[in-house]
Amino acid sequence: MRQLLRQLKPVRPDFCHGRNVHNFIGARANKNSSLSRKTALPVTERGHGYVKSLQLSSLRYLRNARSKSTQTIAVNGNGTVGTGLAAVSRNASKTIPRDPLLATWIFGTGAMVFGMVTLGGATRLTRSGLSMVDWRPEGRKLPSTDEEWAIEFGKYKKFPEYQKLNQGMSMAEFKEIYFMEWAHRMWGRAIGLVFAGPLVAFAIAGRIPRPLYSRTALLLTMGGTQGLVGWWMVKSGLTHEHVLGIERSEYDTPRVSPYRLAAHLSMAFATYGVLMWTGFDLIRKMEGNPSITNIAPFRELSASSQKALRKLKSRSKIGTGILGLTVLSGAFVAGNDAGHAYNDWPYFAGEVIPEQIWMDALGIRNLFENTALVQFDHRMLAYTTLATVAGIAGTARFNAATWKVVQPATKRALYAMYGVTLAQVGLGIATLMMYVPVELGVAHQGGALTLWTCGLWLVHTLKYVR
Repeated sequence: MRQLLRQLKPVRPDFCHGRNVHNFIGARANKNSSLSRKTALPVTERGHGYVKSLQLSSLRYLRNARSKSTQTIAVNGNGTVGTGLAAVSRNASKTIPRDPLLATWIFGTGAMVFGMVTLGGATRLTRSGLSMVDWRPEGRKLPSTDEEWAIEFGKYKKFPEYQKLNQGMSMAEFKEIYFMEWAHRMWGRAIGLVFAGPLVAFAIAGRIPRPLYSRTALLLTMGGTQGLVGWWMVKSGLTHEHVLGIERSEYDTPRVSPYRLAAHLSMAFATYGVLMWTGFDLIRKMEGNPSITNIAPFRELSASSQKALRKLKSRSKIGTGILGLTVLSGAFVAGNDAGHAYNDWPYFAGEVIPEQIWMDALGIRNLFENTALVQFDHRMLAYTTLATVAGIAGTARFNAATWKVVQPATKRALYAMYGVTLAQVGLGIATLMMYVPVELGVAHQGGALTLWTCGLWLVHTLKYVR
């Protein structure tokens, strides 16, 4: 850098704009250029002092251009910048700029979705979800008079849950479950307002980066669709249906279809995941400052170090994928009330493999409707998740060559994911052995979402690895 500064000629301020500065940069960037110094630099008058601030700015621009593009920056005959800077410009247009205000809005919406998922768990565990037997997109106020409550209670009495499970329920008991379901639905509508209101304001102000246009549209669509899927799920418990093509036994307990519950919960996790990923994009840089971390940028690392980081990234994606599959299996555990069976651990009613693990009449539906197999699958996937996360963290932490080039944020994410995985497995065992108390069941569902956050965070910290 110092040698290049000594080689610089004096440049007049009035020549340091437009095409001339690009000529200057292009000539310095391409050491093998056939253009001579005379054709690369504008003709200037001797005797003028150095314009040091401009020279330093030009050098910073050159350094950034080199780090962002591996192509050679060339200047063609008419003085325009070649393909290297064009590639840099295209990459810059796809970059999401750091914006703490937008990140706060996105993370705030994500926190509300987190609350929505845990509240949904409480609604399910208290058997409150079927207390409201109709759906209005605009929502409704809570009944306030005895007459209004009597009307809602009368509607509930016409459906299977009351007729088969809750005959003799008092009005006070009905009010409790009705309020739980009402709060769950209205919280969902509040999330829509919290997301859409600021979105319109930021869009009018031109604050939304272009790369986020499609993502915010996706989030709006997912949020609106989630309400429809939620009602589709509730309706299955009122009409005693599964999904198209799958008949439901008339002897089945009145409850929502496990297939529809899994769809509803999966969409909630997906929406939350997109929110968190967007927030991470807006709030943090992929690589730390080399002067602080003592870790060179990825492109400057050795081939072996780059390969080690690519392996870590691939393993992190696999681990997060297995986690997602475990969460999905947990939805079928919830949908079949499978947590209320086989409450001994590590066995299944004293057996290593439950006797009722396969029912010929169900066929492939055993995977989704057989209580024994559903719980067995969830346990095995939980063990697999724990082993995978421990393997990812261990192979990174105890390999000195890999660990020294891992960014501090990735290290924190690895520690967090491993710790939360241990806690979640322990919480799941306690919840099972205590016959799924509401408090532990809600905590276990919240723990799944916390672990999902850690997995996304880990993968995102490795986004710079190519």
